Amino acid sequence: MPSHAAQPAPSLNWGKLLRTMQEVRDSAFMEEMMGRRKASGSASPMGRTDAALLYALTRWGRPGVAVETGGFLGMASSFILKAIHDEAVKDAVLWSIESMEGIEQGCLIPREIKGPFRPLHGKVEDFMKRGLPDMIDLFLHDSSHRYKHMLREFDFFFRRLRPGGLLISHDVNMNAAFTDFVTKTYRHDKIGQTDPARTTHAVWGRLGNLGFVVKS
Repeated sequence: MPSHAAQPAPSLNWGKLLRTMQEVRDSAFMEEMMGRRKASGSASPMGRTDAALLYALTRWGRPGVAVETGGFLGMASSFILKAIHDEAVKDAVLWSIESMEGIEQGCLIPREIKGPFRPLHGKVEDFMKRGLPDMIDLFLHDSSHRYKHMLREFDFFFRRLRPGGLLISHDVNMNAAFTDFVTKTYRHDKIGQTDPARTTHAVWGRLGNLGFVVKS
């Protein structure tokens, strides 16, 4: 699979991020997606706040290549794709990995934004060994929330992120994997101040059940 390079992301503007979240929370698209989720009978825990933050982060990062695990019916995928569409990112691709059998992967995604969607079926571990881009701009974890599995995905995909790229995790409240990963990428000198030469993320945050890290 070819890799694409997005433009370097600007510094994170928290005020603008929160305004973008509010705009999409109040949008017709949000109501459409909540309706689609309800009609499908999906038990997806991706609620309004998580979806709005995912959308706002994606708009900020403007990814050319995005990868998500646990794509399921496409609730999270839809907000990534909507942000890519609204930012008019040319030739963008979203690779979506799902291991569950017997589901219609991505069926919640509206047709008009589905062009960049690339579903992959199988175990995440198998795709880690082959078939994924060497360099990506955004990674969303939403597959198994076992502690070791989450850390394995974080470690693997963080290495593939370009500088300024986004690692995002849903359901960070399930265990300490996300906070432990942030701690591991954040280094201090002997007196406890940040050591920029060793710290590998520029900023991180959490809101609702969604956590994110920007690679430095």
